[in-house]
Amino acid sequence: MTQSDCIVVVPARRAATRLPNKLLLAESGSPILAHTLERCLQSKNANRVIAAVDCPELAEVAQSAGAEAVLTDPNLKSGSDRVHAALQMLDGKVEAVVNVQGDEPEMDPQAIDATFDSLASGAEVVTLCAPLPDSSQLDNPAAVKVVRDLEGRALFFSRSPLPYQRGQEQFEPMLHIGLYGYTPEALAQFSAWEPTPLEKSEGLEQLRFLEHGKTIQVLKWHQAFPGIDTREDYDAFLLRLQHDAPST
Repeated sequence: MTQSDCIVVVPARRAATRLPNKLLLAESGSPILAHTLERCLQSKNANRVIAAVDCPELAEVAQSAGAEAVLTDPNLKSGSDRVHAALQMLDGKVEAVVNVQGDEPEMDPQAIDATFDSLASGAEVVTLCAPLPDSSQLDNPAAVKVVRDLEGRALFFSRSPLPYQRGQEQFEPMLHIGLYGYTPEALAQFSAWEPTPLEKSEGLEQLRFLEHGKTIQVLKWHQAFPGIDTREDYDAFLLRLQHDAPST
């Protein structure tokens, strides 16, 4: 796999229920989407970073950040479907694609590179997990949990506490990180399948792969990246930026 075969696609839609127009929020000096794309552009394994957007305003943000942009249907059902739609518009050969959500302005570029490495080693679908930041997240449905087999392959993802702790033998709960890598063939299969029962029950698109018997390799990362879903998340992000900014 050569570097030119590896593409990062950032699905970005303007509508957001809990924080309207969140990807355009720019109180830091740059929109959230721009921060995310700047992180993706630091990946050593990707030579193209493409925002799959649903409106001209987000396309303009992407291009100003140094990324490419393609306009996709606002009515697509999931981020993975949007990534697949973007791939259909591209010229040239693609052997690996990494999907980074547009509201991940603190994404670690090394995690993107590790995902590409796993795909190059033969995985068809890859995602990440990290230890839960604190025990209160175990019962938080917004914090998606994952359990893996002994080879690091996903057994199940759930918004419920996972796994159940029955006895004294404690199992470390793992938080799912919503970064995905796929081969184009696996992504095409995903988009051709209808949403599955468990996927609809949990509201988790990755379960579509598992319900069809597709293996998902889950890489363990040292920590999660705080995504932005609410105003509180955004305020916390602004505070971290202020804290990390060099003094003058």
